[in-house]
Amino acid sequence: MKTTVLISLLLFPFAGSSQLTDITANIIQNPGNLNAFIHEPVTKPTKKIPLVLVLHGCNQDAMEISTGSGWNMLADSLNFLVLYPEQKSANNMIRCFNWFSKDDQEKDKGEIASIHEMVKYAVSHYSIDTSKIFIYGASAGAAMSVNYMACYPSTIKSGAILAGTAYKQVESVGKSFSEMKQPTMFDEANLRKKLYSQDSLYKGEFPQLIVIHGTEDKVVQYGNGEVLVKQWKTAFNVTSESMKQVVAGATTPTIMRTDYKDAKGRSVIILYKANKWGHYLMIDPGPGPKQGGEVSKHAKDGDFFSTFQIAKDWNLAK
Repeated sequence: MKTTVLISLLLFPFAGSSQLTDITANIIQNPGNLNAFIHEPVTKPTKKIPLVLVLHGCNQDAMEISTGSGWNMLADSLNFLVLYPEQKSANNMIRCFNWFSKDDQEKDKGEIASIHEMVKYAVSHYSIDTSKIFIYGASAGAAMSVNYMACYPSTIKSGAILAGTAYKQVESVGKSFSEMKQPTMFDEANLRKKLYSQDSLYKGEFPQLIVIHGTEDKVVQYGNGEVLVKQWKTAFNVTSESMKQVVAGATTPTIMRTDYKDAKGRSVIILYKANKWGHYLMIDPGPGPKQGGEVSKHAKDGDFFSTFQIAKDWNLAK
């Protein structure tokens, strides 16, 4: 019995490791020196399918966020592709994406350019519906996702930002810590100028935005989520707002959802305010159709599978 277990561990060191394919060597233009992994759904697509980018937080890697968030499981059941950019310790000692660095906030430069090359590779080598490309990020990955959405707005349909910051909230590592703890409440004109800084004449639509943030986040203070929503409102003609409590599990923290709708009735911005929730992914491990994720130091059981809710908001799940 022990011999069988040992052989299994040698051949399959992590149960989920076979779910990720390393495509780093295929990303020829990689100025940010990132790793790249792909998860393909178990069922071979018969038509073009959506693509979801997932960016991890500090002290994480692609494998951890893939298991903690439950994205691979959803990809298998809902039939979409997942792309995982991954930071290297050579770029950042604690493997944070360098969202605060000026070069990594600019289009076609640094880590942003590397992520865009990964997207282009996925589109050219897999059957991707380019009208359904989404991005999801946690913490530093959330802030970098905002950077990507601002630099390549026409590429992304919608982004889910879990404990992130506004675009160009900071432009140096020294300022990043103080802003995460107490964000500057820039006025709308300043926030809009930052958002359109990559192309002041851009006339297209920006990606729709989902923000999930806990009120007791000690790493990225909740106000950062409010500043991000305020910034994104400058890109849309928001005509109405509505608030309701999310009905979830018996032990779920109170989650208030605010929908910001345009004249067409679309929820162009959705804010989930999780009362008394800290700096963790909120998941709901279990076998149910709306359950998933695995508990880790970055993910806690909140009796609410936030990844599924995001997929539902993106119309990937019914």
